[in-house]
Amino acid sequence: MKSEYGDLNIDNSRATVAFDRVFDAAMATVWDMLTTDEGLERWLAPATVDLRADGTMDIDFGEEGLAGGAIIDLVPGSSIEYEWRFPGEPDSIIRFDLEALDDGRTRLRLHHRLLPSDQAVGYGAGWHAHLDQLTDALSGGADFNWIDRFNKLLPEYRSSLTV
Repeated sequence: MKSEYGDLNIDNSRATVAFDRVFDAAMATVWDMLTTDEGLERWLAPATVDLRADGTMDIDFGEEGLAGGAIIDLVPGSSIEYEWRFPGEPDSIIRFDLEALDDGRTRLRLHHRLLPSDQAVGYGAGWHAHLDQLTDALSGGADFNWIDRFNKLLPEYRSSLTV
């Protein structure tokens, strides 16, 4: 599978979706997109962030519900891990790790673990589409259509990832 696709691993009834992406942006810029209200709104959804140890991440997906929860681990500027509580789903945990590359770009590693196995393919396509939207936002784009991208990716994830 092409490198932009996520890795999906299922263990019993839970799954992990992982991505490794490189962005043409400085690490501080990518960090701001992951951890500020304004940054998250540009590629994920409106958010309220209390960025500190034991703080919270609340991401508002409108009618779908509020996601997020307590910050579990925080290394300012390079990594954040927080609860992902979403209505009607078991709690899971999401982690973002950043690495500055020698050429000024930034490597992002996303790990979303403890996902319900029956929803892992949807989360794979969803995070993939959101990371594509992050790429677009970092390059100054403003007209990204997340739902169209998700709908294109979902069948590819269903057929290409072993569930």
